[in-house]
Amino acid sequence: MAAKVTIIVPIYNVEKYVRKCLTSLINQTYRDIEIWAVDDGSPDNSKEIVKELSGEDSRIKLIEKENGGYGSVLEYSIQHIKSEYFLICDPDDWLTDDAIQKLYGLAQRDDLDMVIGDRINIYGSTNEEVYVKVPENKYYKINPNMVYTKKNDIQKFAFSQPSPHAKLYRTQIARNIKFPKKVSYTDFVLYILSLADAKRIEYLPEALSYYYFDRPGNTATDLKATIINDYLVVWNSIFKQLQKKSGVDILYYRLYEQLKYSLYKYALSAPQPFDDEYTNQIFDAIVNLQNYRKNIKKVAVGSIRDKIVLDGFMNKHVYKIMAKKLVNKYNRQ
Repeated sequence: MAAKVTIIVPIYNVEKYVRKCLTSLINQTYRDIEIWAVDDGSPDNSKEIVKELSGEDSRIKLIEKENGGYGSVLEYSIQHIKSEYFLICDPDDWLTDDAIQKLYGLAQRDDLDMVIGDRINIYGSTNEEVYVKVPENKYYKINPNMVYTKKNDIQKFAFSQPSPHAKLYRTQIARNIKFPKKVSYTDFVLYILSLADAKRIEYLPEALSYYYFDRPGNTATDLKATIINDYLVVWNSIFKQLQKKSGVDILYYRLYEQLKYSLYKYALSAPQPFDDEYTNQIFDAIVNLQNYRKNIKKVAVGSIRDKIVLDGFMNKHVYKIMAKKLVNKYNRQ
């Protein structure tokens, strides 16, 4: 009989961290779980550590596959797991002992498709711990301990942080999501497209996951010029899949905000912005989004300045000028 919750642990070059992660999962107070440690062709000793721990706890399953990137691990796992719910725990992170008990207990009590908890960021250089309220946005207030069922209210969670920390998903709403391969930031694909199909969601205001935020190789702090490619590949994947859905105006608006964030990262990482191989990709994404300008403007919030920038992006004559102005602004900050 299938476990109630599967915890997916993507494995790649994490031998320094994976033991602590898996130990936190073994120690969960809720016991009816299965732990899928999915080795994505990792060249280090991670697999041997998983094998050792699986010998001590049969709930740990080592799954080996050819390297395809984080997205390939998510797609394979979500398509094959048998449990009603799943959670992703990155191998350099760990959970509080009662994380699954609280997340799954709430999901069962209120018949939820998604449960969103808070997290604690750990900064490796100082061991500083910072509490992070995940659904925090100045324009879209998310109340704790309240079941959201209206489509627009559920989509407002899109402005929360998309990382997988302390997020429990009903497997069925994510089963058909397609993930791009061999790029980073694919947890954003999972989060946004799950919100598109979720019918019941709740915020649990407790930090249930620890995020090793600034470890070497962490994508959250990556400033290589090539990250703009990853951002755009992920963005286009979500955009393409959203076109098959209706009533997702707020999610299109979220993609607009993500494009602006991508420009911010572009400004920080590219030696010569708008003079490289990513220029046309950026402009193509903006043009594609302009097809949904009415949907976006209908739900957009913010200051007068924010609306001026939005108007510039949605105008087929001046969007290039607006994009370049934003990058120049970010470069001066």
